[in-house]
Amino acid sequence: MHDIQQLIENVRENERIALKFFEIERCILSIGRCDQFVSTLTKEVQKQFNVPYVWVNLINEAPLSHLIESLEKTTDLKDRVLFTRRSAMIDIIKAGNKTVLINENIQACREIIPASYRDIVSSVAISPLTIEGALVGLFCQADANVDRYNPATKDTFLLDQLAIKISICLSNVTAREKLEYLATRDSLTGLLNRRQLELMLEREFTRSKQTGRDLTAVFIDCDAFKAINDTLGHNCGDEVLEYIARRMLKYVQKQGLAFRFAGDEFVFVLPGKSIEHALEVANTLHDYLQSNPLRYKTNLVPITISFGGASVNSDNPGSYKQLLKLADERLYSYKNNRKRSVPTKVLKFLNKIR
Repeated sequence: MHDIQQLIENVRENERIALKFFEIERCILSIGRCDQFVSTLTKEVQKQFNVPYVWVNLINEAPLSHLIESLEKTTDLKDRVLFTRRSAMIDIIKAGNKTVLINENIQACREIIPASYRDIVSSVAISPLTIEGALVGLFCQADANVDRYNPATKDTFLLDQLAIKISICLSNVTAREKLEYLATRDSLTGLLNRRQLELMLEREFTRSKQTGRDLTAVFIDCDAFKAINDTLGHNCGDEVLEYIARRMLKYVQKQGLAFRFAGDEFVFVLPGKSIEHALEVANTLHDYLQSNPLRYKTNLVPITISFGGASVNSDNPGSYKQLLKLADERLYSYKNNRKRSVPTKVLKFLNKIR
């Protein structure tokens, strides 16, 4: 009789656990954004199973590289999402597709554990996440209790099933976000595209006029870009554009937005910043590029830029289009005034290697 009662109780407990897993699945199935997906998933697992530390590890390369910028900037996801090398994940789960439980030598897993947890956790459950059969991440649960995820006493069947559901949801979410990313980004540089520039400027221009808050736009282009393309080839030209875009984004991203306008032309927009401040940013970018040539194969390719800016408060344009036009005109005025001296360094280099 005791055995039957124990069996009944075991069945009931399994049903309770299964219902908790079902509730987690119900919460994540309809989510369309990756930040919401990670936040909901980790919080639900914490709530349903009283797990103190839950996070998602994602690879820092394709097909998830487009998620890095948005997820790392989401403050709500601090310690809930981590981008890691695929090879570091494989070192832990090997070639398997099953959940791995670890409660010894946790230090070997340091790279896949958020820094704030590394000296706290004593046991961890690591479930592989896949898209189209390829490893793209890990779903991790951890505890300070060394026996919480003891491989000698714990079964991983339900965790494996949950990982499959998470993988399916992650695939759907990333596919949606990839389409959105491609629709809003320049495919070469990853910067926002011209359409997004116009949408953003239209919105911010209206806000600036209503509030008196300044809005500044700066046009940038690469000096002698056609000569670089003609001499070193389009692959080099592409690398030049990517190099400029990465450095511009570094200086702009915490205070505004950066866009690829067309060809070798870029724009950055700084809401709330004066024209003087924006031109200082452009000058800093100019000085960095001039002092740090691009290494392309065996060559160090010198890069210089021209720029021009305009702002709502200093120029009082009638529309966001006029604001852009003023900045563009000043770019070409700046370029023409420097025509004899600025590209000289670049052209001398190109003539030397021809």
